[in-house]
Amino acid sequence: MRWTIKLIFEATPGSPVEHEVGLIERAEEISPASVGLTIAEGKALLASLQEQIVTAQVQQHVANIKPCRRCGKSFRTKGYYHSTLRSVYGRVDMRIRRLCTCACSGSLAQSFSSLFTNKSPITPELRFLTAKMTALLPFRKAADFLGELLPLSAQATASTVRNRTMKVGKRLQKSAQALATVASNDPCKELIVGFDGGYVRNRHQRPERNFEVIAGKALDRDGHATRFASVRNGGSGPVSAIELALQHCGANEATSLTVLTDGDAGLRAIQKRLAPLADHVLDWFHISMRFTNLQQIAKGINAVVDGGVRGHALAEIDRGKWRLWNGHTELEIEALMQLERWTQASRVVPIPSLKKLGHMLLETIRYLKLNAGSMPDYGKRYRAGQRISTGFVESAVNEIIAKRMVKKQQMRWNRYTVQKFLDVRVHVLNGTLEDAFRHWHKGFRPVADQTPQLLSA
Repeated sequence: MRWTIKLIFEATPGSPVEHEVGLIERAEEISPASVGLTIAEGKALLASLQEQIVTAQVQQHVANIKPCRRCGKSFRTKGYYHSTLRSVYGRVDMRIRRLCTCACSGSLAQSFSSLFTNKSPITPELRFLTAKMTALLPFRKAADFLGELLPLSAQATASTVRNRTMKVGKRLQKSAQALATVASNDPCKELIVGFDGGYVRNRHQRPERNFEVIAGKALDRDGHATRFASVRNGGSGPVSAIELALQHCGANEATSLTVLTDGDAGLRAIQKRLAPLADHVLDWFHISMRFTNLQQIAKGINAVVDGGVRGHALAEIDRGKWRLWNGHTELEIEALMQLERWTQASRVVPIPSLKKLGHMLLETIRYLKLNAGSMPDYGKRYRAGQRISTGFVESAVNEIIAKRMVKKQQMRWNRYTVQKFLDVRVHVLNGTLEDAFRHWHKGFRPVADQTPQLLSA
């Protein structure tokens, strides 16, 4: 069996031109490996089709160049040059016409190109596909995966896909404000924001082995998440990233904003710079873990020799956790201070675990005092269905940083260039990278208008 695949092109109606783009042959005996097109045949057909279509488009464009809008004279040809278009379906060599500048324009340039090929021409589809794959996979694995599916002339190395991704990230940084403004359509009445820090290995071990990245989520009333991430360098980077996320969600002055953190002083400083009037809630999980540590230390007291001391310590710790859960913060801080003084008074006979419990109580008291204004009635919030924990923040740090940059891929990053990659990964996880390309390139993956379908339904 033989199939001949032809491409019919009509520059003008009624004058078709045929091009043979492929020939497929099969034996009469059929097997699972010979059914349909193979990957190699599909890649060859796509590359041949792309070459024929691009060549015809360029020739038609050069032939239909309009005259000067001011004087109406036709542009004179200065010459031709060769350029290579890089696309998803292979590289295509093009012969581009260069035109002399019209005297009426007053331009200092003596000539200009008739096509978008002054700099390395890459189609938006290839940039988008490369950036999306490298945001989810290591650079080398992304290059290998694309090489398995794309024609040979479209394959790229790990450094090439990395450079293309970084260029997309740089453009995302430049148009971040415009993209957030376009996305914010309806105002948001209620918004929950949480952020935390995660550490990434530094490419250069001096002056630091690791650097911190602030990542988190903004949740609206319907539970839709908008992720954000920024390198923590002491500047306004994290604040700007969170502001753009809030703008993307449609936050304004009337939005009820609730911020959840783990009580870190640096995170509280970011919250005060971002939204000083917002309702800040200390994460209950971190409070619970501190009381769990106190209980573990108290359980280390010998129950046979010092059973009374152990029972009293455990009972007071349980009561303290209950007080914080029900919003009695000041009463609990005073109770912990009394318990710490009791540990000092009970050291007639040295008890190592009791001494350690006293040190841990001092640290817990300092932590609670610093965040005393951020501890509401957790039980009341929980019964009302409101968030009291930063579990959604931990998941954001895990999916933005850990899965791609730390845990599975033990990679090292440069703190001065990693922000571009973070922007690409955040847009991919948020599902907004395609919208960004639509904003940059007219006609890129147009969204189908569903209004007629809705009206007919």
